Amino acid sequence: MKTDNPLSGTARRLAAQFPIVSFSLLALLALALSACTAPVYSPQVGVATRAVVERESSDPAITISPTSGSAGVYVQVTGKNWPVSSLVLITLRDDRGRSGILAASTADTAGTISTGFLYPISPRWLAAGTHTVLAYTSDGQNEATALFQTGEADEVTGTATAASSAQQATTAQEAATATPSSTVTSTVTPTVTPTPTPSATPTITPAATPTPLIITDWRGDYWNNPTQSGPPVLTRNDLVIFFNWGEGTPDTSVAVNHFSARWHRTLNFDAGIYRFNIEVDDGFRLYIDNVLILDEWEEGPARTYTVDVPLSTGRHTIQVDYFERTGVALMRFWWERNESFSGWKGEYFGNRDLQGNPALVRDEPQIDFNWGEGRVAPNLPADHFSARWQRRVSFDAGTYRFFLRMDDGARVLLDNQLILNDWEDGGDRTINVDVTLPAGERAIQVEFYENSGIARVAFWWELAPTATPTPTVTATEVPEPTATETPTPTDVPEVAPTETPVPTETPVPTETPVPTETPVPTETPEPTATETPEPPPPGDDTPTVTPTATQESQSG
Repeated sequence: MKTDNPLSGTARRLAAQFPIVSFSLLALLALALSACTAPVYSPQVGVATRAVVERESSDPAITISPTSGSAGVYVQVTGKNWPVSSLVLITLRDDRGRSGILAASTADTAGTISTGFLYPISPRWLAAGTHTVLAYTSDGQNEATALFQTGEADEVTGTATAASSAQQATTAQEAATATPSSTVTSTVTPTVTPTPTPSATPTITPAATPTPLIITDWRGDYWNNPTQSGPPVLTRNDLVIFFNWGEGTPDTSVAVNHFSARWHRTLNFDAGIYRFNIEVDDGFRLYIDNVLILDEWEEGPARTYTVDVPLSTGRHTIQVDYFERTGVALMRFWWERNESFSGWKGEYFGNRDLQGNPALVRDEPQIDFNWGEGRVAPNLPADHFSARWQRRVSFDAGTYRFFLRMDDGARVLLDNQLILNDWEDGGDRTINVDVTLPAGERAIQVEFYENSGIARVAFWWELAPTATPTPTVTATEVPEPTATETPTPTDVPEVAPTETPVPTETPVPTETPVPTETPVPTETPEPTATETPEPPPPGDDTPTVTPTATQESQSG
């Protein structure tokens, strides 16, 4: 039947005469059939999607928004069921490995995380298709994924189909060339030899093309000295600055101790405040857009630093320098977009008027600084700078005394009302004010500027002393002891009248001091008149003596 053989009569005659032509026609037919057949290939990313959906609710999981976009879009990452206080790192992952750390977040007491990253500009991650956003704990014990789409969905399908078709075509060609090898060995051998040989050479040559990826990821330069002197002994593409070499070495070409490194990268950022984190042993420096942000270039054990930096929309260059002296070698660097502050949001300006964008933003636990004649940070001047701290604080009802210490000028606003103001040059001084507040949350803003010389500022508050005990001590209790002691001198004049009866008439003065009995002398004639007639013997001289005695008692 004609349908049994798709070859025409001419083709059969050619196949009969030329076996090689027959073989080529068979190969072409196989290719045509493979192109018409629906591809069985399914992208591996689809498996990851099912795995994420089917995970139990108790497993760590992440959600991203948006789920598609291109370079520079800000991708918000939220997660749940992560170990409490664990550091969760966010990267991209493909069949070639991971990208650098794009963001990080520490799980709260509920096991949730919230962070985000700017989608990178590397062609590797911008190729149309579905890419995996990977979140994992720093100890590697937990991880979760989500999918991010770049380009058009049609392009992804087309790319996968073309790739699978090309793979099937290559397989068909290899199978076809292997089949007739038993028949015509000499003919097949030269056909295979010239084709792979030139194709292998250009494949090796582009191996140098991964070099540009050093710029899009992290370019890592390593020196066998702690001062980054001379040409580096190693330059490589580091996907992430997250190394703990212990007492080992980054590479066999790098010494175990007394080495240094530098990582350099340019990324596209959305406008916002970003918190940069560094865990280090021994020393490091951080530059952003060639401005020195943190300088800890000294030996020391493992320690962690954080700094908040406001960035405008656009491309920004980040450089991290590191050196290792002896012992443990540790260098970890990551950042996240900072949406909240645990203490005071401190903004520092390179002028004394709080003008423009802050040169530095930090999370300050308290406002208590004495910079002397030094700098707040490497990217700020020692003089002619200003700062602003903001925070919301919950108060119980009561009267509070707010204190402000400064050199040079400072002021305080409570719920946008100015309560302390000494915005002028001056030496170290402290002012305070009492404010009565109802219970509730209050917005506090402290502003400060430094002109020249010593720079210091401090702000704090406490409950004002209650006013009740003050009047009882001052007004009431002092006169009371005075009134009690007043009767004491009144006893002194009583001694004076006691001296009056000294002559002989002691009984008479005892009755004399009683002032109420002054009219008693009026009654005195009654006993005189009664008792006078009793002694008749003295005769007529007796009544003459009696008036004399009465006259003496009245004068007394």
